Amino acid sequence: MKPTIRSPLVRFYLWLGRRWMTFVRVLDGAHSGVWLGVLSRAQLEAVDELHYHGSATYNGDAHNLRGLMDWEETAISGYFENRTRLLVLAAGGGREVLALERRGFQVDGFECNPTLVEFAGGFLPRQGVTGTVRLLPRDTTPPAAGYDGVIMGWGSYMLIAGRARRIEMLRRLRAMIPDGAPLLLSFFTKPDQLTRLRMEYRVAKGIRRMLRREPPELGDDLIPVYVHRFHEAEIEAEMREAGFRLACYEPEGRRAHDAGWAVGIAEPVPGS
Repeated sequence: MKPTIRSPLVRFYLWLGRRWMTFVRVLDGAHSGVWLGVLSRAQLEAVDELHYHGSATYNGDAHNLRGLMDWEETAISGYFENRTRLLVLAAGGGREVLALERRGFQVDGFECNPTLVEFAGGFLPRQGVTGTVRLLPRDTTPPAAGYDGVIMGWGSYMLIAGRARRIEMLRRLRAMIPDGAPLLLSFFTKPDQLTRLRMEYRVAKGIRRMLRREPPELGDDLIPVYVHRFHEAEIEAEMREAGFRLACYEPEGRRAHDAGWAVGIAEPVPGS
């Protein structure tokens, strides 16, 4: 039976409701795009540092005592169980270092945020573990090698701005580990975000062109810190160019800390 209500206002209300969320995503994308275009890379890094400096979550015992998340447990059990010495980058306040050492691994942690390093320096000894979190400049790797597995801490891969920088980071990590060693990355993916991300990209691209800056990538986002959202083909391609074979890929889950994640396996270096 066809509806008998012909009120133009009712029809307009329903029409507008169906389009409201699209409008909100576009408007939010334009707002973020302005700031993504205006803020320099150094300023975006300052946003990141200030954001985590004021975070009671990452600077508190409760978060760092929670152990591995479900998806981390899956990745570690599936690909790291026969490994001994692990490198954890973006180790934050020490959550991963503590959980992994309690599972029997030897762990070296590194972090670029001085506030988080300071917290870890007090937190980890209180837990009776020998693993440490040391200060390391952003987007760099430690000088030591001898690791047989690498973990980039929760979501940290997406904080590296620019495809070339991410691949260079992975190449340096590949040089530190033997053939067959695993690498775990985690990141946000792109479901239900494309309308917003496309607007954000267009606005930021125009502003950066006027300012003669490096262009953004589709997938760059501010939440409020800079992140890059991925799809599987991007992760696979970046790993392959850096010398890793994509062994597992899982998209972002629905819970607060259910990042997308991927495991790469270090491939033999040609000519070695």
